[in-house]
Formats: sequence, C-alpha cells, structure tokens
Amino acid sequence: MNLTLYYSNDCGHCRRFQKTLDKIAQERQQVSISRVEYDPSIHTEVKFIPTVVVSHGERELGRFSSALAKKTIDAWLDQLEEYIKFYLG
Repeated sequence: MNLTLYYSNDCGHCRRFQKTLDKIAQERQQVSISRVEYDPSIHTEVKFIPTVVVSHGERELGRFSSALAKKTIDAWLDQLEEYIKFYLG
C-alpha cells in the first residue's frame, strides 16, 4: 500500500503531518510513503493540502485532505488492509 502526500514547504500543517506519516510508515512495513510537492497547475485533482492518496498497485483506494490524528488514520488503514486482503489479494 502506498500513501502519496501532496504538500507545500510553506504549509505548517504539511510539515507537522509528515512526521505523523513517518511514524505510520515505521510501524507498518507494508506501507510506503511518496511525497509530491504540490503545484496547482499540475496536480489539478488535488484541491487542498495536505492531501494523502492511498493506493494499492495502480488502484486508488481513497484519499483525505487534512492533517488527521494518527489513530484515525491507523483505523482507516486497518480497514483498507482488510479490504486488500479479501478483495484484491
């Protein structure tokens, strides 16, 4: 499972949120994190930052736009892992 973080260096929420994602990646060996510096002229599908897009292979499984609490993200990722296990193999 890959988490793609769209961020801006000028965004304080983004900088703090990156630390949360780093903790998640350390705890979950099956999760990788990609970081993409947001450019509104290129990333037209992203409306707010920080935005995280969760994917498995080439399939987007979901996204959220906010610096959510770690426990909220963990609960959501647990559900997505179950979905992958049972439906995507």
